[in-house]
Amino acid sequence: MSALTELLVVDNDYGGDPDGLVALAHILLRCGPDVTMLVTSSPLDPELAEAAGADPATTASQGAELVEELLELMGINDVRVITGAEAPGTSEGQVSAAARAIVETSARFERTTILCGGPLTNVAAALRLDPALADRAALVWVGGILADAERGEYNSDTDAASATEVVASKMPLVRIPYEEYMRMTVGVDAVKNELAAASRVGSWLAERLLDVPPFVQRGSTLTLGDSVLVPFGPGPGTAGITGAWGSVVHHQVDSAGLWRDLIRQLVAVR
Repeated sequence: MSALTELLVVDNDYGGDPDGLVALAHILLRCGPDVTMLVTSSPLDPELAEAAGADPATTASQGAELVEELLELMGINDVRVITGAEAPGTSEGQVSAAARAIVETSARFERTTILCGGPLTNVAAALRLDPALADRAALVWVGGILADAERGEYNSDTDAASATEVVASKMPLVRIPYEEYMRMTVGVDAVKNELAAASRVGSWLAERLLDVPPFVQRGSTLTLGDSVLVPFGPGPGTAGITGAWGSVVHHQVDSAGLWRDLIRQLVAVR
């Protein structure tokens, strides 16, 4: 892959459910030095942020700070992290530094793939800045339910207006619905005994996963739903998925295989 051939944008609400950080770490481990990556952070639903004890006005910033901490722990210093909008919606205020970075950076590449595990606030804002982004970028999004891209699931409901805009833009889209997200489970014991023991990065990720807000009652398993994005990024190891643009992914992601690959990758760089 040449330096200006393909850009990978990874957008997520990293200040919320830490499964986005696990997915990002796995993508970074698989990509290697030849992949140019831009990481952008999106906002949490304000009500969820308040329930978790977070400042709803700074959740995108908090997410970006967590990503910077992860990158430092991984020894990665060549990936840009840009804070996105601090609130969902499609007003002028949602045109953030992240949206501008997506537009400006993607213009220098032949192809751009956007992996989004949160609301589509930043992607929609980027499209408003430059509608031609829909012609040079493709999106893999965790959102909606199996039958409907625009309702019935946290990412779509948190910013329904942005989801509607992005779908209407005709940007090539592979959608991963709630039903596939929920298949990505791992035992709490595996997080404690395998992830935490794999490396310093694994230990840090395990701490994030096990530190649940007071209103969450943790059971014997955790959902690592955003890891469904991992096979759509470049890299060796588990078989990648090449979904036809316009398709909805269902029963295609190997949860157990991804977990084994994550642990193997973490152990290899410890």
